[in-house]
Amino acid sequence: MQIAICGGERADGDVSIQGSKNAALPMLAASILTEDEMVFHRCPQIYDVEWMLALLRHLGVKATWESDTLTVQANHLQSHDILQKEAGRLRASILFLGSLLARTGSAKVHMPGGCSIGKRPIDIHMDALEKSGVQVSDWEEWLVCESGSKPETVEIHFPYPSVGATENLILYHVLGKGKARLKNTAREPEINSLCEMLRQMGAKISGEKTGNIYIEGVKKLHGIHTKIPADRIAFMTYAAMALGTQGKICLRTGGESFEPEQRYLEKAGCHFVAGTNEIIAEGTRGICPISFLKTQPYPGFPTDAQSIFLSLLSRAHGESVLCETVFENRFQMIPYLKKMGADIERMEQCAHIRGVTRLHGETVVATDLRSGAALLLAGAMAEGKTCVEKAENILRGYVEPVEQMKKMGLRVQWEEEES
Repeated sequence: MQIAICGGERADGDVSIQGSKNAALPMLAASILTEDEMVFHRCPQIYDVEWMLALLRHLGVKATWESDTLTVQANHLQSHDILQKEAGRLRASILFLGSLLARTGSAKVHMPGGCSIGKRPIDIHMDALEKSGVQVSDWEEWLVCESGSKPETVEIHFPYPSVGATENLILYHVLGKGKARLKNTAREPEINSLCEMLRQMGAKISGEKTGNIYIEGVKKLHGIHTKIPADRIAFMTYAAMALGTQGKICLRTGGESFEPEQRYLEKAGCHFVAGTNEIIAEGTRGICPISFLKTQPYPGFPTDAQSIFLSLLSRAHGESVLCETVFENRFQMIPYLKKMGADIERMEQCAHIRGVTRLHGETVVATDLRSGAALLLAGAMAEGKTCVEKAENILRGYVEPVEQMKKMGLRVQWEEEES
């Protein structure tokens, strides 16, 4: 399937920000840490969540939807193996290592896949688990882990603040005996959401906002109702559409402020007015260049928003430099932006962008989730019709993107790809 956008319209409408993909996936992995029922409100109905549910159901977990509320219960686990098909499509499948080891003492997980933006090595996960007493072996495409004698106390210093490794070690250490101190951990908001949910379930965790997490294992966790936080990358995507089209939209956030995300968009010229449960994003002043911007672990500029800014800055009134320090293949969309008329020169892991006065519609390809969303933005900013092929990649992380863009007054629709 492809999405067709006819550019030239100013965004004018309102959008409700969905639940966060990057928060929902580790929270779902944590659901097997209790036999009780877990209820997740504002859970995004996206491909990545559906693939996660397929893995949970393979383990014997019951899962049912009612609107955007997801109920799961893992009172009768039937396996500690992760099905190969779904694991090969979903990077977050690696998070079952920590939760399965904590719940069952064993885990057999297929080497994860999920996207084409870079290698994302899992050696940080493995090294930390081994220091925690886990026996790790590699059988071709499988990781086989057995929980040995967990140390009474363990201290782990991550060489890099990996989000996935931080989540995995949290999931492993919250159950059972022993104490763990994790240093140089990731501090993304999604880590905070996971820790807060686990605390509500009865876990003893502290320090997640400092980069040094302290965990004291408990015998049992209980089920709760919890709400998935709003998606900060979706917020940035739709706010960027207001800026890119010189429009004005209302983003219904449910009371979340997104202050760090607003600051980066403000550098590019977006103006925000905050209300109680919504934020107005206005881009009528045009796009400003940013002399230098690079992706970094939180609280730095998020790599997931890099593609969005690549599209935005291609229409800025001046020159910008955007550097990618997290994933080596985040610039796959540059040839498509250049096809649309952008003036971008790549030098290793930096893009030198000279803003142009116009982009024109072309047929382009969503090589991954974030570049696909960024090409939708480019299409909305361009003159004429843009067709984004392989648009199903966008559905990995965005709930009904076409419908949301229509609510913003943009001319967009699903089409069959030409053979």
